[in-house]
Amino acid sequence: MRKKITVIILSITTISMSTAFIIKNSNGKSGYTGSPSEATCANCHGGGTSAAKSISVTASPAFIQDKYLPDSAYRVSITVNATGFSKFGFGCEILNMFNLNVGNMQTAGPGVQFLNAVNGRKNATQTTPKIGTNSATFTFTWIAPSAGGSDAVFYVCGNAVNGNNAMTGDLPIPYSYTITEGVAPTPTNNVSIENKENYSISKFYVLPNPAQDFTKISYFLNESKNIHIELVEINGKITKEFFNEVQIAGIHNQLLDLTMVTPGIYFIKVTANGQKINQKLILIN
Repeated sequence: MRKKITVIILSITTISMSTAFIIKNSNGKSGYTGSPSEATCANCHGGGTSAAKSISVTASPAFIQDKYLPDSAYRVSITVNATGFSKFGFGCEILNMFNLNVGNMQTAGPGVQFLNAVNGRKNATQTTPKIGTNSATFTFTWIAPSAGGSDAVFYVCGNAVNGNNAMTGDLPIPYSYTITEGVAPTPTNNVSIENKENYSISKFYVLPNPAQDFTKISYFLNESKNIHIELVEINGKITKEFFNEVQIAGIHNQLLDLTMVTPGIYFIKVTANGQKINQKLILIN
């Protein structure tokens, strides 16, 4: 009788450990992006094949010539492609030349979560395997570092899985993509300035534009002024107020949160006492 009871207990323990193992891997893990000193998905998964496999990293607005603009917000899309598969996972880190976090990941898209690896690096990974025909795309917002920052390297390991609740028959796909700091363009001609005489605001620009979720405005004040920043619809209705306080003379940068604003055409209105500047802004999905 004792021997029979012991066998039953061991069987239950084995089943419990197996179930926990499956859940742990399905929900995404940090530290398997293929970045320096880290492993990839291949440490746990393998054996699968595909006629075509790849990883792509794109952004809105785009990384033109593989460059980012300082302090700008980008909606990053990571697409895992593997012909013949219908379930996908991924892990991503964005590191500088010292293998430390660069910029800031935020606003995870559907099926994406942020985890911290044991080395302190921030990871984006799946919450559960995402369903797709031959590919799946994962999104999140990345705020680029300030001017003078380092190159940003996207370390990604995608994983095409067959859903058999085991580590066999899966296809890990490691990838890396490097972008460098770009230079902001000069202000465009669609900036209108009212009360130009004795104006105190200059060197005004909005980037990115078109924007998604976030944009940044930059301007120079030649003296201390009360600054009021608003988002205005084309009919003149005020949609959102961002800022209203005194600022000292010098260069100023303001990151504007547009996450709750309906896509469309707006104007960013900046008022410095009696002087007004209006910049057209296109907000996209």
